Amino acid sequence: MKTDKNKTENPDETKISAGQTFEGPQFVTDDLDNSDGQEDIEYMNSEEDIEFLDDFDPPKHRTFLKKSNLHINMHILLVTVILLIAVISVYRLNKWNKGTSLDDDTTDVDPSQFDVETLDMLIPMDASLLEGREDDGVTTILCLGNNPFTDDREDTGLASQIAAKTNATVYDCAFPDSSAACKYPVYNPEYTRDHFNLYYVVECFRNNEFTAISSIANDDPDPRYADTVEVMKTVDMDKVDVIVIMYDSTDYNNGTVTDNPDNPYDVTAYTGGLRTTIDNIKNTWPYIRVLVMSHTYAQYMDDNGNLYNGTLKDIGNGTLHHYLLMEANAAMDCGVSFIDNYFGTINEDNCEEYMSNYMHYNNAGREKLAERVADVINNHMGIVNSSTGK
Repeated sequence: MKTDKNKTENPDETKISAGQTFEGPQFVTDDLDNSDGQEDIEYMNSEEDIEFLDDFDPPKHRTFLKKSNLHINMHILLVTVILLIAVISVYRLNKWNKGTSLDDDTTDVDPSQFDVETLDMLIPMDASLLEGREDDGVTTILCLGNNPFTDDREDTGLASQIAAKTNATVYDCAFPDSSAACKYPVYNPEYTRDHFNLYYVVECFRNNEFTAISSIANDDPDPRYADTVEVMKTVDMDKVDVIVIMYDSTDYNNGTVTDNPDNPYDVTAYTGGLRTTIDNIKNTWPYIRVLVMSHTYAQYMDDNGNLYNGTLKDIGNGTLHHYLLMEANAAMDCGVSFIDNYFGTINEDNCEEYMSNYMHYNNAGREKLAERVADVINNHMGIVNSSTGK
């Protein structure tokens, strides 16, 4: 490298171009005339010059940064949309769960549109079964069952109200606290109260024999048993037109088996006692119509006095509703009419109005029951000819 003779050579100064000198960390620029428009570039040869250039970063292309920012913005937009959809979904679900308030004004609502369909099954009498029987012009009804009849035998009683509403002669031959099923499959002298249950009561009528049941009834301190037997002795079965059978929830409360699948005529089962007795009635007196009135809604009381909803409480053989279905099936099997009091008369919604306690009825309840059976007797006692179907 050539040096200027008039200048003292400084090792710290390095000429990098015609117009620049490097003094330590700074550039010194001289304004030089460049007549031909070209710059004379003097290359840096020292290690310090090269090191300086190595540390110098040229500006980067901005196109890459724009693409990267666009990619990030798309992710943010997608996440925002997802979050927005989630918020809207949660809001709408919460609003749906709350529902809308109902209008308390029900004056224009027809309650009949909410009526529950009952299990009523009304079967007309076959005309062939009435052949040879003389109609005396009087409707005679025999009532069999338990407490719905026996709790009140005055004018407000169930039998008396049926008589008043049908203009019929009614015999109340029900026994208090009796049941549709028997305790034993054959008579057990050690348990004489089986005589008051449905099967044995009908056997007394079939055999026209009341000595044994009269003796047992006279030994009972409750006079209603003996009174019922005396009424039984006055019944002329040749004149009976209708037998009404109604038992309350006693069989359910006693834990009686609803059905014996191996023997549908097992009298110790609820439906077995009904089937056997109804078949005996039809075989002995084919001209008599049989109306089975179901139990109503009731509660179950345990040994401690606690009450349970009979519709929900299963004490071993099904709920009270299950007993209803089995009773309806038994009536259908026997081909007799069935009146559903469980849904059609006194139910869980109106029981407080018509029941005096967890299973017995007040005067209004007995009247409502009488209205149900009277409607059938007065308006639905049809007769059909089996040969023509009319």
